[in-house]
Amino acid sequence: MTTMPLKRERQEFRFPPGYGDNRIVILVRDPWWIFSYWEIRRDKEEDIVRKIESSGDTVAKSVLRVYDITDINFNGKNAHSYFDIDLKGLATNWYINVGTPERSWVVDIGIVSKKGNFYTLARSNVVKTPRFGMSDKLDAEWMMPEEDYWKMFSLSGGFGVGKGSLEVREMIKKRLEEQISSGGISSGASFFRKPVTERKFWMVVNCELIVYGATEPDAKLTVQGKPIKLRNDGTFSLRFALPDGKQVIPVEATSNDGIDRRRITPIVTRKTE
Repeated sequence: MTTMPLKRERQEFRFPPGYGDNRIVILVRDPWWIFSYWEIRRDKEEDIVRKIESSGDTVAKSVLRVYDITDINFNGKNAHSYFDIDLKGLATNWYINVGTPERSWVVDIGIVSKKGNFYTLARSNVVKTPRFGMSDKLDAEWMMPEEDYWKMFSLSGGFGVGKGSLEVREMIKKRLEEQISSGGISSGASFFRKPVTERKFWMVVNCELIVYGATEPDAKLTVQGKPIKLRNDGTFSLRFALPDGKQVIPVEATSNDGIDRRRITPIVTRKTE
């Protein structure tokens, strides 16, 4: 007699409603919004409620308290500012409009009493919202050796060999549009957009900065703290993006034996009107 294997019932997996944690986590969504989610243990909440009532006070509401702690070693009381969001129902997550790009934030979930005292149930991690638009800081991402630049320029047809003026113009226009849409311009960090219009008239203006110099061929060279490879004769040249504002570009050379060191710092300011 052949015995058939018993069929096991397939059980559907379900995430548990909670993990017994007492924590709140925040994540950055974009320059103006952060997302928070939390889990608060029942015993923690009951302890806080008993503490409030034993002080002769009563519970008023549950809130998220959002602190701006940009450039601050936060101790719970020294924030630049804060605002509260009233929680209703059984919410376990919330989108928070912080309203200001490029700031650091931390969020407490807690209880406010009738007397206005705040009792923390859990404190979040710290996040920083990004700036709006492209960075105005020059670093290795916006720095390219001249040889690499011209090699790329040539390979991309930038010299226009065998092309008529119309072809060259269309090629440059297409390349600029690709750079603008991707946000990855390597020859400029200014934020600009081509206006949406039915007319075909357009203009894009950008600036670059070339830094060049020389030292002993066997020296070690850094620009803005980044190591730069010298040519055989000790010369170097770099092409930078040039956004609006003040740019500080320290160039430092150290002799091969590490004894001598020279530092020169070009400071360049650009203003676009």
